[in-house]
Amino acid sequence: MPIRKLKAQANVMTVPEGLYILPTAVLLYQKATDTVWANPCFEKEFGVAHAGRFTAKSPVHLIQEKPVTLAIFGMPGRHEGFALENISGIKVPVELKTTPYGDAADECFLVLIEDVSSKAQLERQLIDHHLELQKAFSELKTTQNALIQSAKLASLGELSSGIAHELNQPLQAIMGFSQELQHIEKLSPTGTEFLADIVSASQKMAAIIRSLRTFAREAGEEVAATSVDHAVNEAVKLMTHQLMQMGIDIEVTAAHNLPLIPANEIQLEQVFVNILGNARDAIEQARGTRGGKIQVSVEQNTTEIQVKIRDNGCGMDEQTRKKVFDPFFTTKEVGKGTGLGMSISYGLLKKIHAEIEVQSEPGSGTEFIVRIPKNENPVKGETA
Repeated sequence: MPIRKLKAQANVMTVPEGLYILPTAVLLYQKATDTVWANPCFEKEFGVAHAGRFTAKSPVHLIQEKPVTLAIFGMPGRHEGFALENISGIKVPVELKTTPYGDAADECFLVLIEDVSSKAQLERQLIDHHLELQKAFSELKTTQNALIQSAKLASLGELSSGIAHELNQPLQAIMGFSQELQHIEKLSPTGTEFLADIVSASQKMAAIIRSLRTFAREAGEEVAATSVDHAVNEAVKLMTHQLMQMGIDIEVTAAHNLPLIPANEIQLEQVFVNILGNARDAIEQARGTRGGKIQVSVEQNTTEIQVKIRDNGCGMDEQTRKKVFDPFFTTKEVGKGTGLGMSISYGLLKKIHAEIEVQSEPGSGTEFIVRIPKNENPVKGETA
């Protein structure tokens, strides 16, 4: 095989025989004349090499890798993060190793080109696996925190049930003695009015305690003829005192002669408690403790019962609306929410073939709409 030569202005650089048969893509670059020679291995993989091919006319912004230019050929050392187009027109990640070649006066450089596609792919896989592990670890921590919070809530439920039981006994005594006094004692008009207020307040407390004990009880999976408006009213009873303390008004309207539906009453009540709790938190975030309002309506049409719960709280953006029913998703600060309330509600409604949707805009409040299908076969005790 003849010896090829690179001709400079005053020098002649010979190309060693070994570069022709070397199984690695090799370039020889003579800086003085911008002459580029490529061995057969390079031309087989990347095509013909000439100076114009490696002249960057403008910065390349659309690819992650940097383009190979003549300037790189004249910089001794190892160069990573570059890309070179192969004979198929595909950009291939490459690594360059440049070293001076021959006499210094010749200004020649030997450039080894290595295709690092496999290496780059392994690096990307390693990065992807690392990100997946980070995500899994983050989800594990979230799940652990949620389980801890759930355990605390379960303990609180047991404690609430016990407290309700303990409070119920003295309350029954107060109600009994007050009612006896109404019948056997002649009191002044003022005393009679005060006694009536005591009986009325005691009855309200008894109703709240009954609701609390019912809600704290393990629901199980029993399905029975259930009144939707009763479940809504029981949920409102549980939340009313807290809402009043926060200065939040709640207004409930319900259609008459609503049909009963096959459902678990406690689970249905839990759905409405969760939605009301979200409304409370949204109002607190937007308005503090004053000026809040929640409107609850129970309506029906020919095919379904609709429960609409609207608040004048902070509202949600599109991204939050899309994730509101995802498990462990919450916009509340640590300690104020597990991100499970709405996902649990979604699951409980699916069990009775009901649907829930949310309509909301930032700063314009939120409305949850629960659509419960009417039972095709009348439920025993149905009032429709």
